[in-house]
Amino acid sequence: MRLYIRIIIILLIVMLLFSCALQRQDIKFSKDTEKITLSDQNLKRIPRKIKRCKNLVHLDLEHNQIKHIPRFIAKMDSLRSLDLNYNHLKLTKADIKHASKVKKLSIGGNNIEKLPENIGDLQCTNLNLGKNHLSELPASFADLKQVHHLIFYENEFEKVPEEIEELKELEHLDFYKNKLKEVPDFIGNFENLHYLYLSYNEIETIPDTLRNLKNLNYFYIHHNKILTIPDWIVEMDSLERFGVGYNKLISMPDMSEMPALIELNCEGNLLEEFPWNLVEKPGMQFLIVRDNLFELSDEEIEFLSQPRGVVIVF
Repeated sequence: MRLYIRIIIILLIVMLLFSCALQRQDIKFSKDTEKITLSDQNLKRIPRKIKRCKNLVHLDLEHNQIKHIPRFIAKMDSLRSLDLNYNHLKLTKADIKHASKVKKLSIGGNNIEKLPENIGDLQCTNLNLGKNHLSELPASFADLKQVHHLIFYENEFEKVPEEIEELKELEHLDFYKNKLKEVPDFIGNFENLHYLYLSYNEIETIPDTLRNLKNLNYFYIHHNKILTIPDWIVEMDSLERFGVGYNKLISMPDMSEMPALIELNCEGNLLEEFPWNLVEKPGMQFLIVRDNLFELSDEEIEFLSQPRGVVIVF
């Protein structure tokens, strides 16, 4: 019986190794290749054979053990997207230099504690620095004025760095899961901002300057310490999805006249009144209000349980 089990284990190992070998053999390193995916390959460096791919546009190297970005990457003029999430990247000045031409750079999940002083030399428009250990930025970060998509998801910032104030082209800003105590007024100057993610922090107030974000579509600030939602929120005609769950709200403005609003999540607060005005709001798709203080009668529960255009979680 034991021998049989050993044989089975050996066969499984051989099949696994053979499968991995097949995966690697299927990868073509030709000059016409435009996309290469080498994730979960246990790579310790970026293969030099990739240099042959003169027309390479996307290079995905997630979940490996790569420590540095080689010099030949800088010579690949067609390369636009470089994904090095979840590696062992040291991110030196040389790495920044070698990746400077890439337009979309993803280096999240690398346990990076400090960015090189020449980070401002990057030419990327999309920069993912999520799941690292950053708490401050070098001065040159302010030079990344072309960046419009910026992710600091799950880092260790206690305040929004002043260096991003100059990034006027921002459309997407993500500070999910940090240690922010407040939202700086200058965030309201990002006129092109469409997506703002500030959830899982320690924020107590929404500054009035945010009323200037006329193009904001998604605003998530749940799991904070917000006490009140400012009345001007109803003036945000572009706001589609608003997440304020798990704060300390006791009331909400009447948002039924907001033309673009399709989703409101205000679960886990201290609301005593059910937002009935949103149940029949045209275009409303999701209304999540569970875990609040209001009480519903059996008739109201039956009414809310009836099929309708909006999904209500209560």
